[in-house]
Amino acid sequence: MRYCDLTLAYTETSGGIRTYIDQKRRYIDEQTDDEHLLIVPGERDHCERQGRLCKIEIESPLIPGCEPYRFFWRPDKIRRALADQQPDVVELGSYFLSPWAAFRYRDERRAEGLPTLVSVYFHTDVAHAYVGAPVRRFFGEGMESVSDTLALWGHKLGEILEDGAESAFGQMFRKCDLTLAATQAQAARVADYGVQGTEIVPLGVDLSLFSPERRSAAARERLGVAEDDILLIYCGRLDSEKAVTLLVDVFERLPAMSRFHLVLVGEGPLRAELEARAGRFGRVHVLPYEKDKSAYATLLASADLYVTAGPHETFGLAVVEAEASGLPVVGVDAGALRERVRSDWGRLGPVGDAGAMVGNILEILPRCRDMGRAARRHVLEAGYGWDRSFERLFELYRKGLSQSADSDPAGSSKRTDPLLSRHQ
Repeated sequence: MRYCDLTLAYTETSGGIRTYIDQKRRYIDEQTDDEHLLIVPGERDHCERQGRLCKIEIESPLIPGCEPYRFFWRPDKIRRALADQQPDVVELGSYFLSPWAAFRYRDERRAEGLPTLVSVYFHTDVAHAYVGAPVRRFFGEGMESVSDTLALWGHKLGEILEDGAESAFGQMFRKCDLTLAATQAQAARVADYGVQGTEIVPLGVDLSLFSPERRSAAARERLGVAEDDILLIYCGRLDSEKAVTLLVDVFERLPAMSRFHLVLVGEGPLRAELEARAGRFGRVHVLPYEKDKSAYATLLASADLYVTAGPHETFGLAVVEAEASGLPVVGVDAGALRERVRSDWGRLGPVGDAGAMVGNILEILPRCRDMGRAARRHVLEAGYGWDRSFERLFELYRKGLSQSADSDPAGSSKRTDPLLSRHQ
């Protein structure tokens, strides 16, 4: 059997999606006799193979303002790569041009009587995070001081554009044989796109790598953090979707007499702005994306509290890694964080409210160690291991392939295709 992931969210500094794909390739290589094909945009056309693992890069331009990410613009090359490699299952991690090449490939294979499956994993709520929310934020922050009417119309425009994006992406999702999401909440969000029957495949964590036992005084000392200081940490993309600048706002409001430090780990378009703001403090550190997973796990376990202000998480992999490392979490009451953070090991507050986040940090501070142990226990009891995730995933793949012969010749499977409930 040959599996394929087709995505633009795979670079040297990518986060959760790259981790998911890398762990899937590890599982296939170590636990099966199958093969895996990864197709991503790159600087040039290139193919590399390591045993049963193959990676194809297709020459693609950079996405302005989102470097180093690139976007596919030659679906014909994608289709050619698929035809050359002949995967049985193609999982989509990108929702723009690339799916149509995959659908055409599936239709051609099925016409030859070859069972073929196209699935999509809802890694990112594109309609909300990249369409509706930015428009509403622009008009909310930029127009309210000028005109309440303009701000109101801007908010309505954001809703209209988000509805349109949901409709457009929903059409693509409905052409897939299988839709996947990490949580029940995200499956419900996929239903807003007009798709029912989404299967839940939680992401996993390397429970031996991410552990409180990796806590290191030396790692803290390198940052100038004493044992009695409080180290707050965020790990992820440094962009507006993650609301990462709010974390610096929070740091500015924390009591001056307390020895707080804030570490932001990652890459993204807001790095320069964050570095400039960090330069005004001696205890805010903006660190590069850590490619060494062992070093990353050590840094995470050496912190005291994980903070995140992003409202669009579809699973919150970095949050679960932090919990596995023995950290309590302070975040926002939105997205997948509602399922990841409970009062026993963290606090959630209103989106965009720095003052509320400060209050939550100060509230749990006296119980940080106990809450961190509760977070670790929860992750272990919940079974957030990667092998369990992929056992579930490949079971769904096998079931989907067995039903592939029941799909119509045009490639549209016999899945229910309801109208959006909000438009009924």
